[in-house]
Amino acid sequence: MKLNHINLYSRDTDADRAMFEQYFGLRTLVVRGTKMTIMQDDDGLVLIINHFDNKLEGFDYPAQLDILHIGFIQMSRDAVDALYQRLIGDGWNVQPPHETHGAWAFYFRAKGGYFIEVTTLTPVRPEEAYENKPQ
Repeated sequence: MKLNHINLYSRDTDADRAMFEQYFGLRTLVVRGTKMTIMQDDDGLVLIINHFDNKLEGFDYPAQLDILHIGFIQMSRDAVDALYQRLIGDGWNVQPPHETHGAWAFYFRAKGGYFIEVTTLTPVRPEEAYENKPQ
């Protein structure tokens, strides 16, 4: 299994985006105003920096809105479902898989309090593609 992404809360997504580009070489893939920036490193790891005051256009985070999470990518919907069944079978309290932001995914809370997302690839809508121009 491959670690797919890290999602961090930011009080200033524009400043953090500039820092990650300038000092760490991340590429910006998507900018959603001041609410979210999606970036990627040279190995494909995705870093999401967000400033969500509440749910963003139906982006279905767990009800507690604890948005700090790490994400693991699965290559198919069947693989997501299989891991869900394994976790349920081992007694974990897991949100059922569902369609969210263009992918098939579920969340569950780790013992440490943060969330883990298990998801298929999330498509980037063409209108969101970032081309180094102001938003």
